[in-house]
Amino acid sequence: MASPERLRHNLAAIHIEGLAFSIMVGVGESYLPAFVLTRGMGPLVAALVATLPILLGSLIQLLSPTLLAKIGSYRKFVIFTAALQALAMLWLCLLTQLTELKPWMIFPPATLYWAGGLAAGPAWNAWVEQIVPTRLQPGFFARRGRLCQAGILAGLITGGLLLKIDTHWSKALDVFGMLFALGSLARWISTWMLARQCEALGQRSLEIQQAEIQQIGRHGMGNIWRLWREPGPTGRFITFILLMQGSVHLAGPYFTPYMIGYLKLDWLTYMFLLSLCFLGKMISLPWAGKLAARWGSERLMWVGSLGIVPISALWAVDDSVIFMACLQVLSGLVWGCYELGLLLQFFRQIPRERRIATLTLYNLGNSAAMVLGLMGGAWLLGQFGKTPEAFLWVFACSSACRAMVLLCMPHGKQAIRGSSDALHLWLSRTIAVRPMSGSMERPILSAMDWDCVDTKSTQDPKPHPIKAPG
Repeated sequence: MASPERLRHNLAAIHIEGLAFSIMVGVGESYLPAFVLTRGMGPLVAALVATLPILLGSLIQLLSPTLLAKIGSYRKFVIFTAALQALAMLWLCLLTQLTELKPWMIFPPATLYWAGGLAAGPAWNAWVEQIVPTRLQPGFFARRGRLCQAGILAGLITGGLLLKIDTHWSKALDVFGMLFALGSLARWISTWMLARQCEALGQRSLEIQQAEIQQIGRHGMGNIWRLWREPGPTGRFITFILLMQGSVHLAGPYFTPYMIGYLKLDWLTYMFLLSLCFLGKMISLPWAGKLAARWGSERLMWVGSLGIVPISALWAVDDSVIFMACLQVLSGLVWGCYELGLLLQFFRQIPRERRIATLTLYNLGNSAAMVLGLMGGAWLLGQFGKTPEAFLWVFACSSACRAMVLLCMPHGKQAIRGSSDALHLWLSRTIAVRPMSGSMERPILSAMDWDCVDTKSTQDPKPHPIKAPG
């Protein structure tokens, strides 16, 4: 057993690491599409830079189980991937100083950023579960989640205020360089905090970690592809999630070009709208958790899914800042319900030994659906003529596709219920901030107190857990 002093040291380092990582997300990656637009690269490049690097990074992170097995340590692997993100941010900072910047130059550092971030997530999940005692996990990650939310808002506000100082062409480019430099610095601090944490608490935790890593190495890519082929609720949920993600990204990557390129919003207003959607999601979590505790996660998912259907089409109603602000808050509220419902329904079924493979598969499928949606949106924009009205037609088509995807939603397999204290916690970490969805999230599986959750189904008395390989 670790000493109380060592435990306090670890917990403090995890808090600071989360805060620094979140500041990087808010002040750095969130403003990358805006930087592309400032350099005059057009809405399609801005949309591509917000999605294509995620797919490329997801393909690279398919190698992470094999690399993790070779390194043989969650801690060393996570530190390595965090350092890659810090270097990618520094690379972007240097690019802002080039007088002639080609669009393709943005994609290598952006891909490196996402490869490091996506690969780190599953391994960090497994590692942190071994250094935070089980009895402390729900409350600890709730506090850490609130701190991370504050860090993202601080980064967003800092970026908007700095860009507002001077929007002249050359000055704006200097400010973007400053934002990416701040993002790199924050990630280096985050990496330092990761290095200050111990490998695991106690000899037993170290033995468990080595056994898990060896199993990951034995199954490797086969473990990932086996998940895709397995029948049952996991496959149906993956299909539904990917179809919905593709429908959402018919419009999602084009909100920033529409706001900055066609509505000509200033940086402060853009930051304000971006932050409101994120705030809406924060507000929704407590009462979404209470709704799941009373009605079950399936009904919560229905509420969220129905709510996100009309959101993008509503942009055609009015383009005043007040209306868009209200729409952003509403968007955050319904997206919070949707994502919490899916999280409770899906990740409850994953046993420990399958988590890294499952999250790796989810990252790949999710990003592929995003890029396919983006390309569909680009085709629609070409058909409609790339005018402001064309963007509104794309937003409406996205809503129509979301409505059709509702027909594919699985029914009555796991209506998860429990105490609202267990269900409204901050169960995920924010890895990006996006207009109209608030953020991109990845789960923190340790944050959920599953002992107080009833997983009995209302229609099927036999749950369908994923069987461990072998």
